[in-house]
Amino acid sequence: SIVEMNVCDSPNKNFKMDQKPQTTFTKMRRKNGPLETAYKVTTQNQPANVYCGERFIPKRFHRDNIDFNLKYIGEQEERDILEAGITATASYWLQSGFASTMNSMFNLKEHRLLQFNNQPGIQTWADSSGTAGSDWPCEPRTRPYSIQNATHEMPEIHYPMAQNLMDWSATNQVALSSGRDIMLWRNLDETTMIYKVPSPTALKFSPDGKYLAIGCLYCSYTVLNFWEIISDMEFLVTFQRYFPKSMGHISCLEWSLDGDAVYCGTHSGVIIDVTYPDMYYGKIREHRHQVTKIQFAPGGKYFASSDTNDFIFIFDAASKKRLLKLCCKNVVFDWHPWTGEDMVVAERRPASIFLFNVSSRKFVASYRRKDKRIIIKTVTFNKITGELLVNIIRKENADLICEILVLASLNRVVDLISHQSRGTLFLMWSPDGTNLATGGMDETFSIWNFIPTHKRYAMLRNRRNSKEKATNGDLSLYKGIR
Repeated sequence: SIVEMNVCDSPNKNFKMDQKPQTTFTKMRRKNGPLETAYKVTTQNQPANVYCGERFIPKRFHRDNIDFNLKYIGEQEERDILEAGITATASYWLQSGFASTMNSMFNLKEHRLLQFNNQPGIQTWADSSGTAGSDWPCEPRTRPYSIQNATHEMPEIHYPMAQNLMDWSATNQVALSSGRDIMLWRNLDETTMIYKVPSPTALKFSPDGKYLAIGCLYCSYTVLNFWEIISDMEFLVTFQRYFPKSMGHISCLEWSLDGDAVYCGTHSGVIIDVTYPDMYYGKIREHRHQVTKIQFAPGGKYFASSDTNDFIFIFDAASKKRLLKLCCKNVVFDWHPWTGEDMVVAERRPASIFLFNVSSRKFVASYRRKDKRIIIKTVTFNKITGELLVNIIRKENADLICEILVLASLNRVVDLISHQSRGTLFLMWSPDGTNLATGGMDETFSIWNFIPTHKRYAMLRNRRNSKEKATNGDLSLYKGIR
């Protein structure tokens, strides 16, 4: 079935009847109800609601009512995450360090003490990840590590330089283009190569880093080139595919997760899927305007595409049939790297962030600003921690402040990457998720160390151990007893 949704629709409020002071934003938090079963892991086939000791607890502390009893637990004021600044970030690190120390000292697993449970029952992603109450699965870093390692001068990299003209391969090569030549830079030995390519419009490395797909214009014809990476200094043009002029230029490229096909978004709105190396192609005609981005969800079950007319289409990857159509305003999006079901959708101005769940076909969380003082440039998830990076430009009096906010939830800012001297145009992750590349308005290309390598291995190991404990059921409760 096809569903068309509009994230911009909201009920009108009667301002004469609402005498409360108005905030500059509205927010809807995610509720981890029983209908959301995408992240639940059943550890034992026993009833989940089996608790001990509840007859000794007053009814006001009942599990179902404790989050709503403001008389006893208090009501915390929601903060504006896009204007949190350094104060809220520092507060998070103090609270995070205290909470982690207390949990490790007393071996606390639950986020509330008044929960008595003698059965493992069903664990949700919020409990297992240690971030109860989060809007998406996330394991934020225990302290900030974002350090700028290198800055390179990149002339002619300026707006509207598209993010589809840069990519970072699995073999640690970076490809960039300003619309004329293609520059390849290798981080390990810091070698730079420039190749003459007529009017490149999009480029993308294959998942294994062995091939580079390039869309370009040659004598007004749309051409898709495939380069095979022979060595660090040598490339071989293996295949070329010409398309009719009516398609327009290739505006974006995306490989399938298995590397057997390339999806080309065109200026005319047609998505062309080209099999490799057979070079057969088909057409997906859903967009009516230029396609700006194509991205597969983790696991390869879905893929989504956006266009310049502010529409997002979500397709079934196997059948290539449209499932959903979202209507937004000046939109950017990114898939959550773990679930394969959650997608963050952001409207640039007024700045708004929405979390959409594909399986339930609902917006499960949202943040909306009421003014146009803040502009969102880019949003992207980190594949290791699940943190969401939001690149913003905020107007303070006559000054423009450029920042990259790191969010663990829509109410939690865990880090702030200041980039005020040169605003960031785009963000790009290294394949392992440890480094972040940014392009500045002052024609610079910077590399940030987001997670040290040894920390990355420790995080992946801890996550693997937590999953093993969750699947062991009752046995995990008695490992420490001899």
